[in-house]
Amino acid sequence: MEKPVRILAVKLRAIGDTVIWTSALASLREAHPAAEIHALTFGSNEAVLRGNGDIDVLHLVKSRSRLDLALKFLELRRFRFDWMLVFNSYAAVSRWHWLVGAGKKAIYHHGRTSVPFGCVTIPHAGEMEDAIARDGRVLEAMGIRLKRHPTRIAPEPTESFLAERIIRESVEAGGGDPGKPRYLFLPGASHPLRRFPREKLLRLAAEVAAEGTYQPLVLADRPLSLEWDLPRHCRELRLPLIDHLGLREFIACMSCAERAVANDSGPAHLAVALGLRTVFLFGPGSAGEWHPYDKGRHPMIRITVPCRTNGPQDRELFRTCGDARCAHQMCMRDLNVTLGDLLG
Repeated sequence: MEKPVRILAVKLRAIGDTVIWTSALASLREAHPAAEIHALTFGSNEAVLRGNGDIDVLHLVKSRSRLDLALKFLELRRFRFDWMLVFNSYAAVSRWHWLVGAGKKAIYHHGRTSVPFGCVTIPHAGEMEDAIARDGRVLEAMGIRLKRHPTRIAPEPTESFLAERIIRESVEAGGGDPGKPRYLFLPGASHPLRRFPREKLLRLAAEVAAEGTYQPLVLADRPLSLEWDLPRHCRELRLPLIDHLGLREFIACMSCAERAVANDSGPAHLAVALGLRTVFLFGPGSAGEWHPYDKGRHPMIRITVPCRTNGPQDRELFRTCGDARCAHQMCMRDLNVTLGDLLG
């Protein structure tokens, strides 16, 4: 097969899925080191991919609107891509991919019957597998074997320097020890039902502080911090709280820690990509899909509940709950997370 000169890789998903994508991008770069690799994602993901050495040119689309996507595809047509690789099933992409004018196209699809017109078939499309393996199927369509590279994000040295100062000031203001290794407590999640309860998370952080090996630190976005009244609760428990950061600052502060505990969420995937030993707390989501990591280094805590009725009922880890509201939230509230789980 003739080696491509210019490749467009596309993934239009949220932050966590974009972080996972960096593994496939590393495989793509390894297979075609001389190719000019372009990546297209949502503007909200720019902070995740900035500085990624596997990407030569990063393109951003403003929103999920079909018009914005069609206009972006027309703009990209001038690059005359040899391949267009789309790593997620997205109806608008399947409809408008021809606007890019790429020589060959591989677009992830759910099953053989839905291969977008003019595209190659994705091997094993639609099978239940983890997110890194699923991205690898798109590479297989191009003739590349996935090597499951670690996911990766690289803050710049100046960003890490400033983040270290922010952390030290926060820890010292709360009476903590800035010299200890840091343990991050990350309460955020894309949906409220994915959040481990505030009182249980903060109790664990207080236990880590009392144990003494690590300095706990709570990192949260401002809206959640205000909703949960984290400034007051953290002040009462003498827990340092940082809740005023943009995404790049958030990433840089995470890079200054050694361990993290997080929900099934973007922050958890960021922590793994930054090299932190991370404990995942799973609720309604598909652990089989969204925990593509070594369970020894990144343990997963999840309980079986009868209300996960979506997905294959004979494969428990891929079962999910699609309810937008839940009165009991037992999948998160009944998680028994101990200090030993965090320090093991």
